[in-house]
Amino acid sequence: MAFIKTIVMELSTKFGFDYENAMKFLNTKSETISKDESKVSNSKQTPTTTPKILTDIVNYLKQYNINISEAIEGEGRGGSLKDEGSVKKLLWASQFKDNIRDEKARKFGDMTVIDYDKKTEYVVNIKTSIGGTDNCFSKIGVVYALTDIPANKLPKSMNFMTMNKLINEHKADIPGRDYYFLCIDKKDSSNVMVRGAKQIQNWVVNINPGNILQVNWKKEKKVEAVNRTWDEAYEVLIGGVIKSLNGFWNNVPTDWKL
Repeated sequence: MAFIKTIVMELSTKFGFDYENAMKFLNTKSETISKDESKVSNSKQTPTTTPKILTDIVNYLKQYNINISEAIEGEGRGGSLKDEGSVKKLLWASQFKDNIRDEKARKFGDMTVIDYDKKTEYVVNIKTSIGGTDNCFSKIGVVYALTDIPANKLPKSMNFMTMNKLINEHKADIPGRDYYFLCIDKKDSSNVMVRGAKQIQNWVVNINPGNILQVNWKKEKKVEAVNRTWDEAYEVLIGGVIKSLNGFWNNVPTDWKL
């Protein structure tokens, strides 16, 4: 019950209305997520394309059969943590050793890849997957992809109000800026793909507010990346968030709603 109250309070406070008006606003917003105030205006937008260094890393990893870990005591996340370490160790022993910076556990990226220009940085989340649907949503990752806020200036955690505020105040169309996933198939570790959040075709709306967007990697590996403009990426990512939250709220019993 406390969790329900927290969600209600967050949604109501976010939009500055009482409950009834907030829900009406959300329902309208979900149908009009490309309203002018949500766009990067008065500038020519550049679709996000995959940086060459990330493509080169993918091609390098395809040459190796990385030893993928089994679930540790039935917990797949434990094996995935070992896999992340294996990938980074392999890259540190390669020609990319000076381009890979490790990140602390539970940051929104597992590693940062520094481009050939020694300046541009790409936040990368390492995913080892059997090809099903995985939880991939990160408020911080989405904010990073859609704004000009440096990674080290982002808050360690945020609610949806903060997420919305940061995007509206710092929205920026930066070529190559994205929240990237380096996805390795657990069944065939030579099957490697890199895909940015803006580029993913197979986002799946999930009404669980803890993981409100997921990716169907089985389908994603069969299609090409979509090189979206900022506005198009916003519609997919934030539009998915809105649909997920509305789906959650529509499944809350009426007598639980304040």
